Amino acid sequence: MIRAAGALLWRETPDREIEIALIHRPRYDDWSLPKGKIETGETALQCAYRELLEETGVRGLFTRQLGSVEYEETGQIKRVIFWSAQCAPHVDEFSPNEEVDQLLWLSPDAATEKVTHTSDKEIVGNFLSENSHTDTLIILRHTKALERGDWDETDSQRTLNEYGFDQAQLLIKHLEPYAIEEIYTSDYLRCVQTVTPIAHSRGLTITQVPSLNEETFESDPARSVAFANALKQDEKNILICSHNPVIPTMLRGILNTKLKNKDLIKLEPGDAWIVHRVKGEIVGLDYLSINN
Repeated sequence: MIRAAGALLWRETPDREIEIALIHRPRYDDWSLPKGKIETGETALQCAYRELLEETGVRGLFTRQLGSVEYEETGQIKRVIFWSAQCAPHVDEFSPNEEVDQLLWLSPDAATEKVTHTSDKEIVGNFLSENSHTDTLIILRHTKALERGDWDETDSQRTLNEYGFDQAQLLIKHLEPYAIEEIYTSDYLRCVQTVTPIAHSRGLTITQVPSLNEETFESDPARSVAFANALKQDEKNILICSHNPVIPTMLRGILNTKLKNKDLIKLEPGDAWIVHRVKGEIVGLDYLSINN
């Protein structure tokens, strides 16, 4: 199977109307959504972000997944997963490149009519079926730390191991599509170390929150849930970094669900839940793994 990823790029006009970007690829003489094959060592999200930038010149603000499509290409099945990506208010005019010679901004109806492939029409339909204006709340498990048995000092000061520091650097690219605006973390050292590279890359301040650490959670689990629920109401893209014992309870509290731990994918160090919301209402949940 050929694995690929892409994005539906959209913007809002001064009249608050939605416009969708379509690209023309002279090689195929078609009108399409930006997409391309996933390269070795690349996640689907990274691929979608890269392809959008290469084909349109736009660093889109990525939000929810729009599903996937499958079709045959050169005798193989090709599977393409898509994300919604909002265009920044002020971007340079499109410049033709090797793959794309035209970019059109069209109304949803015009885009549906213009796009060449039925599979792309399906993704446009998925986009139109849900609220386009979403904010992202990322709940991240800290990257790999030293084992408890290898650490003689207080657990709050247990540090990342070498692999964990490498993972923290990788998070810069993994989380770049979400355009994080605020960062909150457990005050334990391993969590602070996890988010430090992405904070530096985005020029953000790290806010340390004791209610996100393991000791506070053991004595009063409701505090982490209350903190996350308060942030859920903010219309910003927010990163929370915490611990494996804390995250399932916090996630269930945000989702207001009775899901049991066994019903949730286990987060490996450096993995995250991506919660999509509209004015505090949860409208989608994605899973981000940096370990595959």
